[in-house]
Amino acid sequence: MRTHLFAALFPLAFATLGCSALTDLDALSSEYQSGMLPDGTYEFVDDAFPGEFELGSHTDTEWRAGRLQLMENAHDGEFRSRVFDAGQDVEWTTFSWTPAEPYLKALPDENGVEAGYSEGALDMSSNVLLLHLDGTGALTSGAALSDTSGKKNDALVDAPTGATLSFEEGTLGQGLADKLNGYLAVSTLSSDFDFDEGDFTWALWAKTTMSCTGNKVLLGVDTGISGPHLWLGCAEGDEFGPCGPGATGGRAAGTFRSDHDDPSDGTPFCGTSQINDGNWHHLAVVKKGHAQAQVVLYVDGIAEATLGTTFQDPIFLTGDDITVGALLEGGYQAEGTYDEVAIWRRALGPEEIRSIYRRGGARLALRVRVCDDPACAEGDPPFVGPGGAAWFVDPTGTPGPPGDLPLDVPRGRYFQYEASFEGYREGDGPGLFAVKVHARR
Repeated sequence: MRTHLFAALFPLAFATLGCSALTDLDALSSEYQSGMLPDGTYEFVDDAFPGEFELGSHTDTEWRAGRLQLMENAHDGEFRSRVFDAGQDVEWTTFSWTPAEPYLKALPDENGVEAGYSEGALDMSSNVLLLHLDGTGALTSGAALSDTSGKKNDALVDAPTGATLSFEEGTLGQGLADKLNGYLAVSTLSSDFDFDEGDFTWALWAKTTMSCTGNKVLLGVDTGISGPHLWLGCAEGDEFGPCGPGATGGRAAGTFRSDHDDPSDGTPFCGTSQINDGNWHHLAVVKKGHAQAQVVLYVDGIAEATLGTTFQDPIFLTGDDITVGALLEGGYQAEGTYDEVAIWRRALGPEEIRSIYRRGGARLALRVRVCDDPACAEGDPPFVGPGGAAWFVDPTGTPGPPGDLPLDVPRGRYFQYEASFEGYREGDGPGLFAVKVHARR
């Protein structure tokens, strides 16, 4: 079992200054100096050890169930740490934290497998389409957006002559804003989308205020007469039969059929919550089995429809584009912003879907400051992120939790950090286990 370096060598004395408490290296005996880490740094840690997280100040956050997290009735909150006192001016070298699971981190590329998280690590095996939809500038018809699944199933923009699509803030990085008669087309000339009788999963983030009358397609494909007809999108609850009587507002909805013209084949589906409310929502639909199949629709990580059905024919999509934001070369046009569009050739389980949702729906970010006085007065100096950026977040492109990240702060005696917690659902926010900072005299 790990024991804190400081606590193992000498009891800490804490002096409370307003909302801050100090950890003073000079208050440690000379025995502490023999505990210097091999790289010549000292290590300050906040975690479950008594006298650490509880000495900071909380705004709608608390230590509960072995982690620092939002209070149960809160959508957002902050934690400001105690002030660490190095006893003299030092160089603050690295900063790291241990999140409960990946937050604000894009889905792994190249069929990557994550490790090192207590919860929520993803295995992207069998992923055949991954569109992060990050970028800058305007996109005209024919522009390509990269598929980072490793399969090179890039998407091409289809927009009216003279019109452009653009990027705006997404749930994870940027998202693609499609607010005109345009869409993305993904060629299925490869065999990656020939699902045959196998399982598959579709997923994406969407933000829209469009009317869902007449059905609007966010992700779909139609191969024509007697072929597969697959779409995931939005429908008006009171006009789309599967939503049930009395259902109002735009609901996540769609249809999965292996034979478009056979109403006994496959199934339509509809969710229970409104998604055209101008907020980000994560939608996923999972097909498992074939002759005896189950189709499950998830909205924001929760299964809202589970249907048993039968598919009569194998599902081959070769030659018919998968479209984002429309169907059938621009029909059933949707308007909104999309992010993290993904398709897998396997049925993802409920915990995997929930974890994908929480990467964007539960958000954790941190920032730091070095102070000249032990009070670390409000705004003096301001908190900063890495290299002048606003916040530290779990770096995309790494297979595990954030390691020791370099600090770009001035030398000084006093150090403090702040953590921001956000949950799209009340009380369903991120978890933080530990924070660590290194200093060198």
